[in-house]
Amino acid sequence: MPGLSAFARRTSDRRAAPPERRTGRLRPLRPWLAAALALPLFASSSTAAQANGEDEPTRVWLVELAAGADASALDAAASGLDYTLRHDFERVWNGVSVEADPAVARRLERLDLVEEVWSDVVFTGPARVGTDPELEAGRVPELAQAIATTRADEAHERGITGEGVRVGVIDTGVDYTHPDLGGCFGTGCRVAYGTDFVGDDFDSDDPEHAEPRPDDDPADCGGHGTHVAGIVGANGQVTGVAPDAVIGAYRVFGCEGSTSAEVILQALEAALDDGMDVVNLSLGQSFQWPGYPTAKAADRLTEEGVTVVASMGNDGEAGVFSGSAPGVGEDVIAVASTDNPAQRMDAAFVAALDRSVGYKSIGDVADPEPGTATDPLAWFGRACADDAAEADIAGKAALIVRGECTFKEKYERAVDEGATAVVVYNDRSGPFGGAGVDDLGVPLVGVTDTDGEALREAAADGDAVLEFGGDTVLVDLPRGGYASSFSAYGPAPDLAFKPDLAAPGGGIWSTVPVADGSYESLSGTSMSSPHVAGAAALLLQAEPRLEPGEVRTRLANSATPVVWGDDPELGEYEAAHRQGTGVIDVVAALDAEARLLPTGVNVGDGTGARTFTLTLTSDAYSVQDYDLEHRATTATTGDERAPDFVATEPEVTFEPSHLRLYPGQSATVDVTVEPGADLPEGTVFGGRITAVPEGGGTTLTAAYSGYQGDYLAIPVLAHPDYPRLGAVVGQDPETHQFEYRDLDEGETFSLAEGPDLAALVYLGHQVAAMEVSLANTATGEVVRWERETFLPRSPGPDDAVGIHLEDLVAQRPNALEAGEWTLEVRVLKALGDEADPDHWEQWTSPAFTLTD
Repeated sequence: MPGLSAFARRTSDRRAAPPERRTGRLRPLRPWLAAALALPLFASSSTAAQANGEDEPTRVWLVELAAGADASALDAAASGLDYTLRHDFERVWNGVSVEADPAVARRLERLDLVEEVWSDVVFTGPARVGTDPELEAGRVPELAQAIATTRADEAHERGITGEGVRVGVIDTGVDYTHPDLGGCFGTGCRVAYGTDFVGDDFDSDDPEHAEPRPDDDPADCGGHGTHVAGIVGANGQVTGVAPDAVIGAYRVFGCEGSTSAEVILQALEAALDDGMDVVNLSLGQSFQWPGYPTAKAADRLTEEGVTVVASMGNDGEAGVFSGSAPGVGEDVIAVASTDNPAQRMDAAFVAALDRSVGYKSIGDVADPEPGTATDPLAWFGRACADDAAEADIAGKAALIVRGECTFKEKYERAVDEGATAVVVYNDRSGPFGGAGVDDLGVPLVGVTDTDGEALREAAADGDAVLEFGGDTVLVDLPRGGYASSFSAYGPAPDLAFKPDLAAPGGGIWSTVPVADGSYESLSGTSMSSPHVAGAAALLLQAEPRLEPGEVRTRLANSATPVVWGDDPELGEYEAAHRQGTGVIDVVAALDAEARLLPTGVNVGDGTGARTFTLTLTSDAYSVQDYDLEHRATTATTGDERAPDFVATEPEVTFEPSHLRLYPGQSATVDVTVEPGADLPEGTVFGGRITAVPEGGGTTLTAAYSGYQGDYLAIPVLAHPDYPRLGAVVGQDPETHQFEYRDLDEGETFSLAEGPDLAALVYLGHQVAAMEVSLANTATGEVVRWERETFLPRSPGPDDAVGIHLEDLVAQRPNALEAGEWTLEVRVLKALGDEADPDHWEQWTSPAFTLTD
């Protein structure tokens, strides 16, 4: 059952461990299971407690029901089982949330009317305003330029502003007092709908604050939701994509921390009940499958006529197959991110340069006060602990270059040595942000590499001073028009084509709560998604009868390709499984007179030719001729966490290659793609199919992706350091991560007193199922645990998961006895047939001894 999380543990980073301990940066089976790991069962349960007969602590489970079954049927079938029904999600997802212990959850899944029992997950909270994640350069400038990129501003000139269309924002809430968002909440206001499902203190990753405390006020104390709402529909100092749309604010995060799938499902349900036409989800969990409840619930909303838009995810640096749920949902519009040429930043004037430089405060350090100035800058070097100081910085502002050690180390060292301000400049192109730094009462700001070098030269003359004035400046960026470095790659684990399309998403200057300064620049696919949600509102104002699938088709068909920003010999266009069909063009979508479906095609795996069918339908009032064309996109190959990029020139044929359509007519085209025998196995390739109208008009685009080779050949349990056994050392009380050490020779493990034993498993790829069992080497007795299904892959090259014996025993208190045992892990590969032994991988541990 999807409850293996009950014995999956998160551990700490390898670098933090003592040298004599062989540890890994280990995470739970599902990266979103932080809340589960924080609950008493996982944070403090013990085999001793279970041996003494104490009850297993309860937790929240999502019970997916078979077609035709409902909560009352479950109640009748589960008579006698000790569980509490929390919420019935009948309208958005055929299932319920319950509170029960793991043993009851296992018994629920065995019922005929139950499809799956899922662990409720944690959706990590967005960074607070002013503490951007440290994403690499390439930020969109301001909202005005971003809506020009998508041509939403031209739609406004036509009088298409989203008027009358309702857009639900499921996020941290919205500061409806912001003048750009209407200044009020309720009937007649811009923010007319919404509720708070959780309360200010809620954090599903913190056991003391994991229970929601809902109320009716969706006010935002985190900032992220206000920023997203501004992109959708601000109308004031900044202008959003749909400045006259009605906004629904559905708050699913507290002021800090994480939320849960159960809460998100409730918000989806409320958005449907409130009649939202569009719903935006600038949230998600990476490496996920389309079958997870949040993705399926989002799909259900589209069946009810709601256009659902979601972030593809920010794990682009983790390679392919890194998309997020609910974005990977079949009918959800998953949005990638692109960068524009400049970013708006706070400005400091430097008289020695006769110009202003853009800066950003780092971590939780307070912004410099306008009207203040630094002492003269002194070049301090890299400022890591073992670096020699380049100058005496007592009573001066320290100028430091980024890299080699954390911002926290650099900042604390500079303050310890008497710096009155700290300026860090980038060691690569463009601006940056950072987190994890506490305020020591000394300003800490970051500047670009070019501005940093200029300040370093001026500092040599002794007269470089930063004067903070409260103004802003546009800072040039190196990757304008290219895919954002953080934007996640598809395809989905079932090879489904994702993302669907792209929009500006880095460094967007938009609204934040008035208390936080009213405007800020934030980055992520969280910012690209509301561009598309706003664009959907524009289309729905122009054509209210458009169905969600038609909205996606219009936007995807008319998108502009994202060019490949690196070695031109590797291709002209960014990978299809990174950009979808490209960046939305609102005017082209409004003016489209035909449709090309499907907009994204999975051509599967293999090494030979693949054939698929596209359907072209005319909505024009006259006869139109179309020519079919193909352009390849850059492919990714090799290690999916750090892929190489290769050029591909597949042979593509169309049958027919030319179409003449009369008004209202549809015609099909068979497309055959021959990737080529020289394309390395393990490559994800793709391309763009365009229907080009003769005589002008909107070119229609569909895209495809495929896997070269046998998808089932991807190894899962092949990491050189994992699987292996480890003894549990301890747990970080804040991160809930565990540390492990190698077993001592002849070491034994007491069922009553510990130490706890764990199997450390690295998942090389997403798996369809995992099974865990223990075998007694003397008697042959085998103890099995319920299987876990649809697991994400380990995110990075050194990530793994910990399966704790303590938690196995907690689930089956009397199943094990003293003696010698081995532990076995079996995984069913993605898209594998469980009846085929070749589709499974397994690992058996060395023997270990359990004592009473």
